[in-house]
Order: sequence, then C-alpha cells, then structure tokens
Amino acid sequence: MNKHKINIFIALVLVLIVIAAVSALLTSRNINNTVPAESAQPTPALTPSVISTPTPAPTQSAEPSASPNATDNPTQTNAPQPSNRVINRTINQSGSFESNTGTKMIMYANWTATSHNSETVTIKLDVILSTYTLNVGAHSGVITVAGQDYAFTSPAISYRSEQARNNALLTSRSIEVTVPAGQATAVPVSVSWDFNGVYGGVEIGRVTAGGTINIQG
Repeated sequence: MNKHKINIFIALVLVLIVIAAVSALLTSRNINNTVPAESAQPTPALTPSVISTPTPAPTQSAEPSASPNATDNPTQTNAPQPSNRVINRTINQSGSFESNTGTKMIMYANWTATSHNSETVTIKLDVILSTYTLNVGAHSGVITVAGQDYAFTSPAISYRSEQARNNALLTSRSIEVTVPAGQATAVPVSVSWDFNGVYGGVEIGRVTAGGTINIQG
C-alpha cells in the first residue's frame, strides 16, 4: 500500500470517528430532551390555625319545686286562718283636775294616761298641794280610779312665805285600768285629802279634785 492510500484510509477513519462522536453527542442530547424535567413541588398553603373556644354548656335550670301547700285539686282553696295578731297602740294623754276651796289653797291632781299594748292603760296621778305659809302634819287621803280606792298618807308640810307659793307633793300613784283597743272609755278619777284645819281664815275639812279621763282605745 502506498503512502497515498494510507492517508486516505486514515482520513476515512478520522471521518468515521468524527461522525460517530457527533452521532453520540446528538443521541445524548435527544435522551436529555426526552426525560421530563422534575416539576417543582408546590409549596403547601399555610392554613391559619383557629383556636376554637369551647362553647359553655347551657346551665340546666332547676325545676321549680312544688309548693308545700300545693294540692292536686286546683279548685281547692285554703280556708282563711283566724288572725292572732296583737294590735299595738300608742296612747299618750295628760291633763289636770283642781280643787276649789274658796281660798289660796289649791290641790291639783295632775294625770297622764299612757299605753303601748292593746289591753291596758296606765294612769299616773301626781297630787300637788299649792299654798303659801302652811304648817301641818301627815294627813290621809284617797285616790279613786274607775271605782277602785287607793289610800295614801301625805307627808308633813312646813312652809312660811306669803310672796311665793309652795307646791308640796302629797302622793304619786300609777294605776292600770283595762281599756281594750278600739273602744272609747271614760275613766272617772277623784282625789280627796283630809285637811281638817283653817287656812286663810276659812275652816276646811276635806279637799277634793276630780273628773273624767276620756280614753280612745
């Protein structure tokens, strides 16, 4: 084989190598183009978390308890019970009775009538002897209230003045009388005091004072 043929053969081999290389390169590209590209995974959307508030369970209302006075018969009514209520009343009255001796000796029967209940009234009597100069020993007397007598003894009195009066307490007595609430009652009251002496030139035996206490119960 001459040199010319050898060159041709070498050139032919080189061409074949080049063709093979190009063919291989093209084949590789086609393979790459036919492989599907991996798609990017979508980023999952963030769902906002909601904290649920528990709804409180409704409170069960207690069933109304049956009235202890309830009866199965709706038409039955309870008979009214008699009332034992005590009526409280307030009585506060006052006044005065006085004697008439025809002199400057005056006996006063000052009274008050009070009550805070529905049955009784308390009558308090202060018996006062008003005089100028007077000198006497103990004397007896009687208080009469609603027909009931209450005896008393007055203390001795020794007083000397013609310019100023002396008011001497002969007795003080509290007496309870029955006056039911809602009733008007006239209570007779009298006081007698045995002086049995002379005053202002006048002979005086018994000094009396009295009248009626009208109480609206």
